[in-house]
Amino acid sequence: MKKIFVIAVFVLLIATFVSAQVQVSGSNGADGTYTTLGAAFSAINANTQSGNNITITILGNTTETTTAVLNQGGWATLTIVPSGARTISGNIGGAPLIDLNGADNVTINGINSGGNSLTIVNNSTSNASGTSTIRLQTDATNNTITNCTILGSSTTTPTTNGGTIWIGANASTTGNDNNTISNNYIGPAGTNLPTKAIYGNGSTSTTAVYNTGIIISGNNIYDYFSASAASIGIYISGGNDN
Repeated sequence: MKKIFVIAVFVLLIATFVSAQVQVSGSNGADGTYTTLGAAFSAINANTQSGNNITITILGNTTETTTAVLNQGGWATLTIVPSGARTISGNIGGAPLIDLNGADNVTINGINSGGNSLTIVNNSTSNASGTSTIRLQTDATNNTITNCTILGSSTTTPTTNGGTIWIGANASTTGNDNNTISNNYIGPAGTNLPTKAIYGNGSTSTTAVYNTGIIISGNNIYDYFSASAASIGIYISGGNDN
């Protein structure tokens, strides 16, 4: 009986540890711990947020098997920070690892001090449209991505949607405006070099939905290269202004 009890406790401890990779606090209806960032996003999306300040703390490394999609939910602020040296990773082709889909007032802050750091990496080498590590689209505004290591190996051609960070389209009201990408390391996932580090390709139906007010500042953008196609650190295509 003692051996069985010890094994049961050990299994319970493992299950508790695995489920506590991501912690949500300050939300309406989604506070708790989750195994992935995507699961935390889904819980937040499923509950109406109303002017609250949400914090998502990355407590352990996560492996995302599908895109972690965050829709706009009515919060005042939503902040993602690491506790310790943490990595959010996946291998997702034809789509982003993290998708700020109309989400506003989101800050992803890797901090990079006191032993706290955040690496976000999509290991896919796909050349399929959409392959990226972080995407902002559908009127995503007033977001900040700072102090992170953001890695990707997308091999999309210069005019194909994708890149390590992709500021996209699907805007219907304002565009993806007033977003800041600052003080990050933006490079390859391992030895597989990407063709584009940052790509901006916005909606062009009217100037009202252009992506505007984008700030790209203080980043170390490195090791993007293709022997067979153009490779670009920052590519600003149509539907972008100012």
